[in-house]
Amino acid sequence: MKSLALVVLLAFLVTLLTGSSEASYCPCDLKTKATEICGTNGVTYKNRCEFECTQREHKKLGRILSIRKEGQC
Repeated sequence: MKSLALVVLLAFLVTLLTGSSEASYCPCDLKTKATEICGTNGVTYKNRCEFECTQREHKKLGRILSIRKEGQC
């Protein structure tokens, strides 16, 4: 019985840790020169990939982030 509880607790902890690390992972190459993106939140992103990573985070929170224009805000 104690073993089952320990396994369930361990599975729960793994799920929590996996979810939080996935949310913060953004595999963008920020060194490459690219077109800046101005988001509807008034933030200038270094490139489209950085914008899309932030857009995914907003979507998880139920918010909408769109491109206002290419270039600085």
